[in-house]
Order: sequence, then C-alpha cells, then structure tokens
Amino acid sequence: VQMAEVKDLISLIDFRGLECLNEESGHPVSHAIQEPMSLDDNVFLASDCDQQLLINIRFQQTVKLHSISVKALSPENAPKSLKLFINPINIGFDEAEAQGGAQTLTFDPFQVLEGAVVPLKFVKFQSVNTLAIFVGGNYGDSDKTIIHSLRFYGCPRDGCDMKDWEKVKKQGDASKRAAVDPALPASSAPHPPPDPG
Repeated sequence: VQMAEVKDLISLIDFRGLECLNEESGHPVSHAIQEPMSLDDNVFLASDCDQQLLINIRFQQTVKLHSISVKALSPENAPKSLKLFINPINIGFDEAEAQGGAQTLTFDPFQVLEGAVVPLKFVKFQSVNTLAIFVGGNYGDSDKTIIHSLRFYGCPRDGCDMKDWEKVKKQGDASKRAAVDPALPASSAPHPPPDPG
C-alpha cells in the first residue's frame, strides 16, 4: 500500500458505537480514542475489575485497516498484546479468549511507550466495518491495564483500490478524466426558473 494513501481514521469512527467492556467509569475508552482527550497524557482508558479489556470500534463506512498505534506511559500497566476481531457479532470475554481472531499484535514496552505504529497483515483487513480489540493482560501482571492513546490508520475501502490506482498510473489522470467527463458546452447551462408572479 502507498503510505500517502494511509491516514488516521479518527474521522471515520462512529463514536456512538464505541464501547469497552470492563472500563473504569472515570477512565472510559473515549479518553484513549477521541480527540482532544487522546492527545492529553493526563487522561486515559483504564480497566476496572481486572486487567482485561474488550474494546468495540464501529466505523462510519467500510475501511481497509493498515496499522494500529498504542501508547501507554506506565510500563507495568501497558497492554502486552492486542487480539483483533474483524466484524464480530456479540463477542464477549469468553469468546475473545477462546477464539483466534484475525491477528494478535504483541508489543514490547518501548513500542507502547512511544506509541509506535505497528503494521497489520493488510490482506486480512480489507473490509472492516467493526473491530473488536481484546486485551488479555499487561506487562506488570497488574490488576489495571492503562492505555493513553489508541489510533487506527488505513483508508476507506472504496477510495483505496490498489488495482484502480495501478490503472490510473499507467493511463494517466488526464486521459481518464477526458474519457469519463467531457467538458459540457456553455449552452447547456440551466435556464432560470419562470417568475411565479
């Protein structure tokens, strides 16, 4: 994928469909994803009863997901791994633990401290409407998992077709536009509506 086409998908997240199981009420998932909270290191997502989290993200349109960034400033509370599920239906902690998921990302403490962008197996994430993220544990085996920022990078599925991109590069933008959108003559401009009086 061309890196120029990959962008932060925050504008395509449907925040009405954002939820997290086992989040602490004072530190909800929106603190890690929604701006400006996700840019403030003083607010964060924290787990409640134990170290596990199950985050559900819904996108406003189908996307191709290219990479994920996780930032956690407390090494002992940082997530050790994320298990990703594409378009899951009613997934709970039991299913998330038992099932394999589309991909499991394992981080080292330096990656999460810096919020490094980690690429996904892009071929598996070509048609994502919803994404479930299971956090099974953290580095310090603490009861509380803390995430300061969680960001997603990719592109709308319909605007990121690499086959079409290759065709456009070969043919040239100008010739393609001329073929599908010939200039209209000036005389085709619409007439003003008649005076109702």
